[in-house]
Amino acid sequence: MTEDQRKKMMERLKKLLSLSRSANENEASAALAKAQELMRELEITEDDLELVDYATVESPVILMRPGHRLPIYGGMLASTIEKAFGCKAIFSDSAIIWLGPKSKAEISAYSWTVLARLLSSKRAEYSFVIMLQERNPGRRAAKADTYCEGWVYGVGQNIIEEKLSEKEKRLTSLFTKQKFPHLGTMQQRGSGLSSSDAGDAWSDGIKDGRKTRLHSGVQADHKGQIRETRYLGAGA
Repeated sequence: MTEDQRKKMMERLKKLLSLSRSANENEASAALAKAQELMRELEITEDDLELVDYATVESPVILMRPGHRLPIYGGMLASTIEKAFGCKAIFSDSAIIWLGPKSKAEISAYSWTVLARLLSSKRAEYSFVIMLQERNPGRRAAKADTYCEGWVYGVGQNIIEEKLSEKEKRLTSLFTKQKFPHLGTMQQRGSGLSSSDAGDAWSDGIKDGRKTRLHSGVQADHKGQIRETRYLGAGA
């Protein structure tokens, strides 16, 4: 059985299970019997049915060059979006993969792309602003990284965390294991600044990050394209 055939069978099963809750007892009984027969025949569990609505959606990494370690602020941003939408983020050298219910994975990927590009722009602006204050390129880069860490922390203070049920957590974990059975650990790099050196850059980042708001919620059309998001961008 191909993947497409399996998906169609899953959809048929879901319809049968929906019919099994019909007010018409004969119809409900027949639908349930057929559904159970198909599930035994195909060795399909209830979890398998639930995972039909789950998907993987890719977005460009943006904040990490190929062959380099992910900066800590990249991991922080992924974690912030995970909390906002209840999805799982997996990094590779060329992409970040979002796993979860399809609509949530789509908005997570979109939000990452928007915020990562905005953060890259903010980092470049901050590096330019402090150029006269910090002549050493290495320390300037380290302060820009610290600014980014503060910026993501500031954005995170505005979000309302998506509270997942135990069932949703279990399904996301199961889906992740199915797609990435040998998942490793992403190596990250910090700015290297001491807390005393990082103070101004960190606080500047937090102040600017608080101006950016991210809210959960998405409406998508039948093609899965995002029609409306509640990402509000930079505001007062």
